[in-house]
Amino acid sequence: MKALTRTLTLLVLMFCLPVQANELQQLLQQVRSQVASDHQADTARLAEFRSGDARQQALLEQAKARLAAAEAEQTRLKEQFQSNEDALTEQGEALRVRSGQLGEVFGVVKQQAQELKGLVDDSMISAQYPERAELLAFADLKRIPTLSELEGLWFLLQQEMTATGEVTRFTAPVIQANGVRGDTEVLRVGPFTALTQQGQYLNFVGGQLQVLSVQPAGKMVDQARAFVQGQGETLVVDPSRGNLLALLSQTPNLKERIAQGGLVGYIILALGGIGLLVALWKLLVTLKVEVSVRAQLRNGDQACEHNPLGRVLAAGQTGRTTDETELRVDEALLKEAPLLERGLTLLKLVAAVAPLLGLLGTVTGMIGTFQSITLFGTGDPKLMAGGISQALMTTVLGLCVAIPLLFCHSLLAARSRRLLQLLQQKGLALLATQREQLSDAEEARHAA
Repeated sequence: MKALTRTLTLLVLMFCLPVQANELQQLLQQVRSQVASDHQADTARLAEFRSGDARQQALLEQAKARLAAAEAEQTRLKEQFQSNEDALTEQGEALRVRSGQLGEVFGVVKQQAQELKGLVDDSMISAQYPERAELLAFADLKRIPTLSELEGLWFLLQQEMTATGEVTRFTAPVIQANGVRGDTEVLRVGPFTALTQQGQYLNFVGGQLQVLSVQPAGKMVDQARAFVQGQGETLVVDPSRGNLLALLSQTPNLKERIAQGGLVGYIILALGGIGLLVALWKLLVTLKVEVSVRAQLRNGDQACEHNPLGRVLAAGQTGRTTDETELRVDEALLKEAPLLERGLTLLKLVAAVAPLLGLLGTVTGMIGTFQSITLFGTGDPKLMAGGISQALMTTVLGLCVAIPLLFCHSLLAARSRRLLQLLQQKGLALLATQREQLSDAEEARHAA
């Protein structure tokens, strides 16, 4: 293509430009040399292409050879596998014929070994004999157990039965509650309970003894310490092999229970505290008023302004007529009633609001539970435990606050009503006395 371009250019120059003969000769020489150079480059490229094609062809032949070798190896392995399968079938049949009825016995032995292996892995006795589970390694194998393995199975069965009734001491690595591991002297009561010298209960998890993070409450630890030190004869034993005691670490205490209620739970407790303070204040005030009223009853002739009854009597004594006295007494009773009933409305309001807040916490907790179900499904119940705990604890807290406050409100309201009835009674008595005095004075005037 380049040569053609140069040729056309040369022709154009020859016909269009008046040039000298020697210049045309030089230009022609240049074109010829350039054409020769391009031809040489094309020849080299063609040779390179042919060399690459030969190289690719050689690689293809090598790949075909490897494929043929792999197919031949595959055929050989298939034949060998089939041959091994046939030999294995023949050997299995020969084994079945030779074993006869012992095949069923070996099956029972392996089944018993598998069951015993699960028991040994979870037994506290394994803490004293940590390597005995290796004797049951044949339980997962397909071959016939050997005589030594059968003897090991018999030995483990006998050891488990014997150790079940033992109360023995041994030294073993124990993981403390803070994660520190160290050799400690342990007292084992059969496969049920293990104790340290300090009376701490242990649990056997993952082949290791661990101190329970939450020890039993009450006198159980003191009894265990005395028993371990040889000073006591009473010991609490977990028949579930430590499972019941392990549940203690998962049982939340009072503080954790309250924390499960969340923000709504703390609001309920705050309202309960306010209601309790109001109830105590109202009780003290009511008792003080009752004491002062009783003192006034003992001194009925002298009205004291420091108690409700004295103020009612003093107001009634200022009346000059019966109607005026009645109005004074009614006015004094109306003044004393709010003072005697002060705080009861707030107490009743808190007692009514606490269960409603508990219901609010229940609803919010269930909303959180349904959100967890929407995001993660129902595969893991622990994801729903937080919302359910909040739902239940807020209800419990609301009821625990409302029930005592209702009793306090009823008690204080009854005392306040009793005081009001006493004031009304004494006020009516004052009116009756005044009317009798006026009637006697009127009769005396008429008689005179």
